Amino acid sequence: MSAFKAYFADLKRRQRTSLIVASVCAAGVSIAATTLLGLSGWFLAGAAIAGAAGGAVMMAFNYLLPSAAIRGLAIARTVMRYFERLSGHTAALRTLAELRPWLFERVSHTPLRLSRGEASARLVQDVGQLENAVVAQSHWASALGGLIAALILTLLLSPVATLIAAAGIGALIGLSRRVAPTATTATTGLHELGALKNSVHETLPFLPDIAAYRLSERFMARLSEQEAALRTAREAQARSESLPVLLNLSVLAVTLSLIVLTHAHAAMPMLALGLLVTTVAFEATGPLLKAMAQTRLFAEAEARVAELGDAEAAKPAPRTGSVLRFGAHDYDLGPQMRLLIHGASGSGKTRLIEALIGLRPMDEVPGLTALPALRFSLSPQDAPVLNGTIGDTLLMALSPQEIAAETPETLTARVWAALEAAQLKARVVAMPKGLHQWIGDGGVTLSGGERKRLSLARALLRQADVLVLDEPTEGLDATTEAAVTEAVEAHLKRTGQGLILISHRPGPRRLCDQDLAIDAAFLLPRLVREVQG
Repeated sequence: MSAFKAYFADLKRRQRTSLIVASVCAAGVSIAATTLLGLSGWFLAGAAIAGAAGGAVMMAFNYLLPSAAIRGLAIARTVMRYFERLSGHTAALRTLAELRPWLFERVSHTPLRLSRGEASARLVQDVGQLENAVVAQSHWASALGGLIAALILTLLLSPVATLIAAAGIGALIGLSRRVAPTATTATTGLHELGALKNSVHETLPFLPDIAAYRLSERFMARLSEQEAALRTAREAQARSESLPVLLNLSVLAVTLSLIVLTHAHAAMPMLALGLLVTTVAFEATGPLLKAMAQTRLFAEAEARVAELGDAEAAKPAPRTGSVLRFGAHDYDLGPQMRLLIHGASGSGKTRLIEALIGLRPMDEVPGLTALPALRFSLSPQDAPVLNGTIGDTLLMALSPQEIAAETPETLTARVWAALEAAQLKARVVAMPKGLHQWIGDGGVTLSGGERKRLSLARALLRQADVLVLDEPTEGLDATTEAAVTEAVEAHLKRTGQGLILISHRPGPRRLCDQDLAIDAAFLLPRLVREVQG
């Protein structure tokens, strides 16, 4: 059994009590509903006949006990339905509350071979299917409870009626099993949804270019094709899911017709009871047939999620001391280290620092043989920001424990100090909501230079041994660059952090007194292996 399937099975095992309660209540709901409808049919038909027979018969008709039984069954059904939903969904929500963080943590440490859109579709759509699978575990008990109650009640009409009802239900289940493979093979649109999401993710950063070059028609045509493919897949799924419903109605009509034909001379109240409980019996098979049809969908969803959960995470490289060993040179990343990594564009500078902080396996960087056991704070070249507020993006630098350990006043002061060092304080102060200002999808309301400085402020806010800055002043004018450089220098003196810098600009480079040069041949062995692979 895979690691994911074992973990998921253990999560469900921990919710066994809630699932058993949900199943018992589901069976009780079906029994109460079946009995309620059968009794109601008998009562209404009997009352109608008594009323038509005259006042004397009407006065003799006992309507109090059936009325009390109907009310009692209705109350019992409502109460058990409440506890069924409460227990079943509680089990599902508690299971998923542990599963989602576990899965996300593993995925975040694994180099995915999926597009962002497809990975998102798997995490959202397939994990949702697993939640449905937990809830659906009570469907079997619900169906069995309703079927058993219906078959017992049809005995009150006649054993023949019971045999006809049982034969009809058996035929329905048998035919549904033949139809089920066709229904479950219908695509859920996972790949189509992933492709559409991926296209949207890829398109959003280029909205200014699309508007400037008038490319909207071209991009919309591509998105329209993918949306049409998704719609086609969903329509095919809807058609396949309608087959069991049509089959249920058809077999039910035949079964009821046979009961009427074979019991034409039976007492009307008993015939009404038999017909209604048979109808309820067919309705009770709905959850059972749905569970049968979804078994394969659940298994496929579990297999796709297991592919993510079982993916082997990159093994962290061994780290000792504070020494970075690259080629024949050792660099001690102590508090006074000011190391400049330089080389031509594309030579592998960013790849080196990604390996340094643990984002890449060490063996992807030729010449790198030792990594320091230090904490790093990174301001990357692409400067990503959250789809949230200024404060949301900055507080990513701190752990929940660090945030809880400080007073709101102290924390706010640290945030403003980081913004001031990044030369962004005045801009944030001028915003209507300050730190609570929503900055849009990926910081779309900010300029490129502002996103860069926001990323720098986040890196300065984090308490780490070494500050790693990848092109920290890219996109800034000379005056702002000089101010940022001076602020970073003051920050390093105040905190005692080491510095690793990648920059092509002379202003920030003056902060460093050591250099590590990477030539064009740095990545050649790795690139050759990737091409050959």
